[in-house]
Amino acid sequence: MPSFASELRRQLAAGSPAGGLLKVELAGLVDAAGIEDGSGVTLRTPSAAVARSVVRLWRSEFGLEPRLSPSGQDTFGRTRYAVRVEGNRAVQAVEELRAEREHCSRRAGGPVAYLRGAFQGAGSATRPGRGYHLEFVHADEVFIRRVAALSPAPLKVTRRRERWVAYAKSADGVTTLLARMGLHEAVLEYEARAILGEAKANANRTTNFDAANAARTAAAAARQQEDLANLDPEALPPALREMLVLRLDYPDASLAELARIGGLTKSAVNHRLRRLSELSGRSLAVDKRQ
Repeated sequence: MPSFASELRRQLAAGSPAGGLLKVELAGLVDAAGIEDGSGVTLRTPSAAVARSVVRLWRSEFGLEPRLSPSGQDTFGRTRYAVRVEGNRAVQAVEELRAEREHCSRRAGGPVAYLRGAFQGAGSATRPGRGYHLEFVHADEVFIRRVAALSPAPLKVTRRRERWVAYAKSADGVTTLLARMGLHEAVLEYEARAILGEAKANANRTTNFDAANAARTAAAAARQQEDLANLDPEALPPALREMLVLRLDYPDASLAELARIGGLTKSAVNHRLRRLSELSGRSLAVDKRQ
């Protein structure tokens, strides 16, 4: 099963940034996953969808003919792909991408287009239902701080195991960034999981509340039975004697049920139980269920 981050990268690779800013997106990709040398640039990725998208972008935006080839495996045993462009035109294209990156913040949709590319090359996110965490990871601090500056949602920057990370851990931060990048299905999945989680939490709270009430009622009934059992029926007036026998015979009955069984009003049952409580010398808990 592909990771959630892999699925997000696939969706980004299959779409286009708002405003058709494909060069800006390619600039983010090259900055995130590209390695430049004197004769061109090689972009490496574990995503076949991203690799195919990079090939299309080099062709459509610069008329270049990239070379796509396997490039070993990553730490999880997945095939990595290398997309290579070289020659004078490739070197010029890289310079153009630098200019696109430098000016993207002044163009409508430019920052988001850059982030779309950056996420495809260096981004990941936890699957919905496992909390909220989205991050960009890279060895270059300048790149990470650029990503944080362009993000529409606040990203914290830190250093982790000799790499730099820009991340969001709040529900609002993660869903805002995903939505702005056009990953609306992912946002809906996060929201659906949140609603389900809230429903489960409410159900658990209700169950725990009912269980606690039941435990308290059972404990009160047990105490009442013990106290009433200590009373001497022969020392009681007839009405209270009948009530004592009725309560001892039906320890779990409600006031309404005792009234029906004894042919009394609920008020009379309540009054007699209170009198028995006073005679027992202790304050007895009385079940007042309807």
